[in-house]
Amino acid sequence: MRFSRSPITKDLREAVGIAAGERVLAWGIGDESRADASFVVATDQALYDQRSTLRLPWVDVIKGTWEQPDFRFTVETPHGVQRTVIRVFDARDLPAAVRDRVTDTVVVSEYVNLGEDEGAQLVARRDPGGDVADIRWSIVFDAGLDPTDLARRSRADRALAELRGSLGI
Repeated sequence: MRFSRSPITKDLREAVGIAAGERVLAWGIGDESRADASFVVATDQALYDQRSTLRLPWVDVIKGTWEQPDFRFTVETPHGVQRTVIRVFDARDLPAAVRDRVTDTVVVSEYVNLGEDEGAQLVARRDPGGDVADIRWSIVFDAGLDPTDLARRSRADRALAELRGSLGI
């Protein structure tokens, strides 16, 4: 009998939804029951949660924290910033892989004060292996702040323009 380090077989890659050409970096078990285990898989391009069929591209992850058994992610979507939780009961090397991949997408991250005890994180990201032309900027306001407030948004947009100008990006 041949033993394998990883249970991520071709069939499991397909079941999880891992795209062709993506390299598996780490995996964990997302369900307490090993009899009907679901997997959470980190590839060089995204994090996959088999249970929810969720795919989080690294470039969309603004922040990720690990507090066993939960990964908590702040994710940029076309509809704004959302938060999601992925439960992992046997994380193995996932926390290190997630940290490495998210960090690898960040080109610039700077916190700016918007006045009146308000602030925002300005973040420039690129896809792994992407170049400077593919940079995406995001503004993440402090918790509890309304990102649709026009005056606040205007201050944040000015701060972003100043940062981009100072960096030449």
